[in-house]
Amino acid sequence: MELTALLILAYFAWLAVALRKRQRTVQGPWLFLLRAFFPNWQFFHGLGPAPRLWVRAQSQPGQWSNWQAVYPRLPRRTWHLLHNPAVNLALSHQNLVEHLATDVHDLAENADIRDCVSYQLVTRLARDAVQRGSWADTPMLHRAGGLTPQAFQFEIRLLHLGQAGEAQLLLSPVIPLRP
Repeated sequence: MELTALLILAYFAWLAVALRKRQRTVQGPWLFLLRAFFPNWQFFHGLGPAPRLWVRAQSQPGQWSNWQAVYPRLPRRTWHLLHNPAVNLALSHQNLVEHLATDVHDLAENADIRDCVSYQLVTRLARDAVQRGSWADTPMLHRAGGLTPQAFQFEIRLLHLGQAGEAQLLLSPVIPLRP
């Protein structure tokens, strides 16, 4: 237990020293793995477009469902003040979408977004949503009909808060569902 506390303390000390450098962005391939422990705090920098995940499913070649938003709007209950794992899971999924939007924005020229961990995780999230995933008792998507999807596609749209319209940030290729 003492070693864990010492390692955590050393990490935060290193982070404080790294932030005091002239460059305020801490980067590195191994730092990417630690990002899961911290929420995306970029909303403090200013009000901007909010990324949202949209998915659609293909039941047969050429037959697509409508685009549906995967966004955590779960009902609030009084006991959620003490215990709300479904809401926390839904919000962590939205945080993952925001990390992907940041990665798309920061992507180096000639780099492939499909190599990013955030892209692969959002792909899994979209696959779960299409395959009738849920946050506790609340489904991720509202379905019409009982078609069995064979493939899916997702996109990240930027919702401009307070304004009408959305802008497409990322459109995935058609991804087959594996049985």
